[in-house]
Amino acid sequence: MSLKQQLQRCTVAVVLRVLHAAMAELPRLDSRAAREFSRMPEGLAFAVHTCVGGPSLFVQWRGGRLLRLAKAAESANTLSIKSLPLSFRLFCGAMSVPQAYARHAFTVRGDLGEVMILARLVDLVESYLFPRFITRRILTDVPRREVCSLRLYGRMLLGFLSFRYKKYE
Repeated sequence: MSLKQQLQRCTVAVVLRVLHAAMAELPRLDSRAAREFSRMPEGLAFAVHTCVGGPSLFVQWRGGRLLRLAKAAESANTLSIKSLPLSFRLFCGAMSVPQAYARHAFTVRGDLGEVMILARLVDLVESYLFPRFITRRILTDVPRREVCSLRLYGRMLLGFLSFRYKKYE
């Protein structure tokens, strides 16, 4: 594996951790995120695979919290991105989700309605995490922020320092 691939792999792994942390914190700060989470049935699970053997994220809505799992739940809705370079471009904001869809960069397995909940949440998260000049390029409709992004970053930092985002079995 080349140095470039190792750096891409590491970057994607970090972005997936940040994505989970932001999704876990955002419902406490943004009413739209809270509304999306209120629609989730207990036990709803998602798996994001970046490529074969690449970094992955497994989450499940349990007990009013979005937990990061050690392995995918059997009933998880799955988003599989076809390659590491595509994953890197998608997660770093160089390519939007509609662009990735148009290029057949990923496949989705599961209930499309439930996957759309995840897509709406990711759009909200991106509007907070990325600066405006990037979100205008990757999102067709940029959601207005209800709070300052620094509040989200602060909550995420405290969550990382307190090990709030550990993996569950």
